[in-house]
Amino acid sequence: MKLLTGFRLLPLPLAFAALTVTAQQEPLLEEILVTASKRGAQKLQDIPISVQALSGDKLIQMGATDFNDFFRLISGLNVFDQGPGDKRYIVRGVNATGAGTVGLYLDEVIVTGENAQDGGGRQPDIKLFDLDRVEVLKGPQGTTFGSSSLSGTIRYITNKPDLANPEFNVRATLREPDRGSLGSQIEAAASFPLVEDKLALRVSGLYLNDDGYIDNRFGDGVNSDETDAARAILLYTPTSDLSISLMAMYQDMQSEGPAYFNDVDYAEMSLPDYFQADLSSNPFKDKMRLYNATIDYGTDYGDITATLSRYERDTEFNRDASAVVGPYSVITQPKDRELDSYEIRFASDWDSRFQVLFGVFHQNEDRFFRSQIFPSDPDTGKFTRVKGFSLDRNVASEIEETAVFSELSYDFTDSLTLTAGARWFDIDIAEVATAVQDFGGNPGAGRGPVQGFDESDVIGKLNLSYHLDDDIMVFAQWSQGFRAGGTNDQTAAEIADVDIPSGYGSDSLDNYEIGLKSTLLDGRMIANASLYYIDWADIQIQDQAQDADDPAIMFPFRANGGGADIYGLEVDLNAQVTDRLEVGLVASYTDAELSRDNPIPGTGIKGDAIPYIPDSTVTLTGQYRFPFQGSSVEGLVGLDVSYMGGRNTELRPDNPLDLELDSYTLVNVRAGVEGDSWTATLAVDNVFDEDTVIDVFRIIPGLTPDGFIPLRPRTISLTLSKRFF
Repeated sequence: MKLLTGFRLLPLPLAFAALTVTAQQEPLLEEILVTASKRGAQKLQDIPISVQALSGDKLIQMGATDFNDFFRLISGLNVFDQGPGDKRYIVRGVNATGAGTVGLYLDEVIVTGENAQDGGGRQPDIKLFDLDRVEVLKGPQGTTFGSSSLSGTIRYITNKPDLANPEFNVRATLREPDRGSLGSQIEAAASFPLVEDKLALRVSGLYLNDDGYIDNRFGDGVNSDETDAARAILLYTPTSDLSISLMAMYQDMQSEGPAYFNDVDYAEMSLPDYFQADLSSNPFKDKMRLYNATIDYGTDYGDITATLSRYERDTEFNRDASAVVGPYSVITQPKDRELDSYEIRFASDWDSRFQVLFGVFHQNEDRFFRSQIFPSDPDTGKFTRVKGFSLDRNVASEIEETAVFSELSYDFTDSLTLTAGARWFDIDIAEVATAVQDFGGNPGAGRGPVQGFDESDVIGKLNLSYHLDDDIMVFAQWSQGFRAGGTNDQTAAEIADVDIPSGYGSDSLDNYEIGLKSTLLDGRMIANASLYYIDWADIQIQDQAQDADDPAIMFPFRANGGGADIYGLEVDLNAQVTDRLEVGLVASYTDAELSRDNPIPGTGIKGDAIPYIPDSTVTLTGQYRFPFQGSSVEGLVGLDVSYMGGRNTELRPDNPLDLELDSYTLVNVRAGVEGDSWTATLAVDNVFDEDTVIDVFRIIPGLTPDGFIPLRPRTISLTLSKRFF
């Protein structure tokens, strides 16, 4: 019975849809093609795995800018949000420190948050402009997508050039949050056939300037977001069997500060509700460059795909260091990352009951991370690079990964298919840390020894699917995922003569699930569900060692903890109730607890709930279209209501740092008009100005005041879009 407690609302929408949708009406639900299986484009409902997709048109209707604007429409998807460029995406309750547990891709380019020394797993805020769709694959995708797709994979798929027809469209938005100033966003996309049916170019761009709603002593709205981005794709098809695609993209984002406020009472100051107590100005910069070349060649036997990608990301985080070296100081942490990946794969299309997917993958990655402390100006909050002032250390890393993967499918009958998959991988990490100077500005120990981590293993997958008829499919699956281990940077701890472990091992999980995919009532209703169990072993955890001379100072490091059992249920429902009314429901229940004690019981014992995992989430959506009499113009109104259950922030409930985050309900509404080539939409997000705290941020636990990250305040936006041709 526990598994059903989060779904008391479920029977009502199901009954409503079943009573009102009539089989005599024409099907109107959008049919989405996805490439989630790496076997070419397939109908979403035909793939026997748990995958959801949102079309680019749907994202535009919602006014979605980034991940926070759409994740509530995906069952089992959540986020640990520390602000711009500092998010951890969570699928099916799998949340831990270290590298990202969810793989993140833009087309073929891997952009997953890295296993970094300063916290790790920081996923970039890819802006949602000129996209064909977003695909979310739930459950481990290790056999096809490799390391860090431990619990799932998110793929942003861009719009491609049209070889036959030109296109040009523009979209502009004005957006104003309560407790903030007016912001703006403009997007444009153009596609040009250069040689008809042979060569085409698509270019698109975005400029976003959103003011924040958190104030500090140096300014108002410091959690701002100013982003400019552009993308170009060149498509060449010399023959009907061969296509060559070249893509280049950049995205530059900067914010004047993080998105938390401090609950600190200053007797001498009259403070606004959302005030940040930092004694320094702490801007954030995030620059990304993405490049890809993909060749697709079709033969009578199947498709061969070869892809080469490069991903560059440069970030700079700044934090108040007053608790470390004294008032008016900043710790700045610039980080550079370069990742080259290569893959070639073959997906068969034989006239046979037997099919195969086979691929080879290689990846090289270089990272350089630096941590320095400088003095800041009491009046402006800005820091000055003063040589010899305080801490200066850096870490250089090289990671090499090679893998071979394959999936074999056999149709026992026209209805019954068995798929077996495997991936062999080898990961080699070399890392060296250099301590230039200590906290007092004295010379450090210098360059340390090269630390290494190496691992080779094989993971697998089994999937059995059965079509009850053309519209209903059931499947059962066992799949494995993994996340590589690594080394611990010891330079900061060595400065204080504190011992920490040199490294930690990988963690892995086994996922067992049964699922249902159904298209009912002549295509006017889609109802999908999955029931799963996850066995997660050797969880990567964050531990810390204490400075013997000053017990208040702790040095974090990574280690392997115990295991976890995760039970869950996901339901996705969409129905075209009438020709003009569409309703939807996405809901999930998750029970995620440690199944084994951590090596240090104080950091987690059997039965502790995994942090930031709500037991239940529910989102109800509805959209109604209506004509204006005597005109080709249509009107539309939409409503989204989302419920998020409560979460804990630490494993141990008796941990003084544990904070119980309250449940909350968000309501978003929109209304608009749509002509043949233009739309105008007025939207209000967070209608009732729900201000629940959704996350907690700590620079140094116990020494600095807790930072609380609230929901974005009520925000009103007006969007105008025009398609010129």
